[in-house]
Amino acid sequence: MIKKIEDIFDAVYDGSQSSLDATLVKMKEAGASQMQSTVVLIKKLKLSIAEADHLIINSKAWEENRDNVIRLRNEFGDFLDSSKSEI
Repeated sequence: MIKKIEDIFDAVYDGSQSSLDATLVKMKEAGASQMQSTVVLIKKLKLSIAEADHLIINSKAWEENRDNVIRLRNEFGDFLDSSKSEI
């Protein structure tokens, strides 16, 4: 699946922000998950995990998931913080 997503990236992305947005939409339409999209951005653009994640979370392609992802991460962080006091 990653190879297919990389091929889409290579075909659509031209270095501009608008083509990045279009690329992420095309990758998602092809069945790529947020994680798979992040992996492709890391590989193709030589980004850090945090940089690629930021682009994915704030993209038009994944905007409907943004609030849920942030809430889940915050809840997980809160859980980890509360678990520290129990150790």
